[in-house]
Formats: sequence, structure tokens, C-alpha cells
Amino acid sequence: MTNEKRRSVRYADFMPITVSVIEDQNNSRIAGPFAARIIDISNHGICLLMTHVMMHSFHIFHSTREDESTRLQLHIPLAQEHEAIELLSRPVWLNTVKMEDTRVFKMGIEFTNPLDDETLLKINKMNTMA
Repeated sequence: MTNEKRRSVRYADFMPITVSVIEDQNNSRIAGPFAARIIDISNHGICLLMTHVMMHSFHIFHSTREDESTRLQLHIPLAQEHEAIELLSRPVWLNTVKMEDTRVFKMGIEFTNPLDDETLLKINKMNTMA
């Protein structure tokens, strides 16, 4: 039996988002946007499901982990408010998963700054409205 070691509670979700890789200094986009779906989310991180992790020669996980001057920028649309939440993060782990005849990727991401409870609930609320 394994002990749960997560810092905060995770909420199941399955909403579409986009992920871009940006340069820290000037916020310019290096790669993306990549399509993704949130699997679960907490104050400290998020688990994404992605069908593609490569764009040309750029790998969203490996290239970002190798370059400390880059961050992942998550774009989470909020339908009711016609706005979006933009979150900066770093990839932590990547697993390949076989689903039927398709290979997909699960990626664990840690937020640069933890989410406050209000923002987390706003994102989780979007899932119940979809």
C-alpha cells in the first residue's frame, strides 16, 4: 500500500486547454500551442492528457526540461467570462499511455506559483458547466 504524498487535494476534470512554451525573459512563444485536456488539477499542479508532444523538432517535455529559461504557459478558457486564465508552469513527468489503437501522453506539471483556492474553484466549476 502506498502513502499519498501529494501536497494538496486533486480535483478530477476533463476540460480542453492549450499549452505553449514561452521564453522567461520576454514571454515570446517558442513552441505551441499544443492541445491538451486537464485530467486533474490541484493548487500545486495539473495532470494533462495530450495526443502530441512534438512540434517540428521541439519536444514539449524534454526541450523545456533542458532549458531553464523556458516555461509552459497554460491557457484555460473561461466560457462564462469570455476570459482565460494563464498559468506558468514546469513539466515534472511524462508517461506514454496506449488507449485502444492510439498512443497518448500524460504529463504532470507543477505550477510556478501555487493556485489560490478561488482560482482553483473557478477552473473546477468550468468542468461542471461543460
